[in-house]
Amino acid sequence: MLGHSRCGAILATLEELLQPAGSQSRNLRSIVDRVRPSLEPLLRTDLRNDLEALVRHAVRANVAAAVDHLRHGSEVLERLIRDEGLQVVGAEYSLETGVVEFLDGVEDG
Repeated sequence: MLGHSRCGAILATLEELLQPAGSQSRNLRSIVDRVRPSLEPLLRTDLRNDLEALVRHAVRANVAAAVDHLRHGSEVLERLIRDEGLQVVGAEYSLETGVVEFLDGVEDG
């Protein structure tokens, strides 16, 4: 699962959580609703006071949630992981540098 810096879904979700707009398109609301659970815990930390750090951690939290969902949300993938050695890993692509960083704790099965 590859996330990336400056992710629009992450930014839109954080914007909604920090300053609820009340009116969003149905499509944007769908994205925000999917991303929200992985970001809400971050807002209960000091990261709330550092937007740059919050966004960085939010991207990684969303990657971790997606990896977990892939590992545990499909019988086919679960079987391939268990029996065939399939690995589902998380990483973050930096749009600024072009570097892909595999995330600690996300790629461990």
